[in-house]
Amino acid sequence: MRKVIILLLLQIAFFIPMDNVFAKDITLTTPKENANVEWRTLVQGTASGVKTVWVIVHSLETSEYWVQPKAMVTKKGNWKVKVYIGNVNDSDNSRDFEIRAIANPYENITVGQIYGIWPAGELNSDVVRVVKLK
Repeated sequence: MRKVIILLLLQIAFFIPMDNVFAKDITLTTPKENANVEWRTLVQGTASGVKTVWVIVHSLETSEYWVQPKAMVTKKGNWKVKVYIGNVNDSDNSRDFEIRAIANPYENITVGQIYGIWPAGELNSDVVRVVKLK
């Protein structure tokens, strides 16, 4: 009986593409495109094949990309982190921002680090545009 089960499992295994078994993916689910957000905003998403996710925020009025705190991915593949959208002082804020999540960055990054372009990683979510409420 054991041999039959093993043979069946082997046959099934040959029909499953191996890249799907070990697939890696990252998505940004909240906030949605063109959502109104506060200075401190909860960003959420899903990820598979990674343990941590970094969130990057970019103001469309500047060429700066700010590294936010990293998020831990749960066993179910969910992650969430509270990020900073601009500054708390309304007079210094721009209004339109972009948010992206990355995993396994190609270079070491730290919270608060500022880049001139999107830092890249093995996994990169789509970019979501948001509008900061004043």
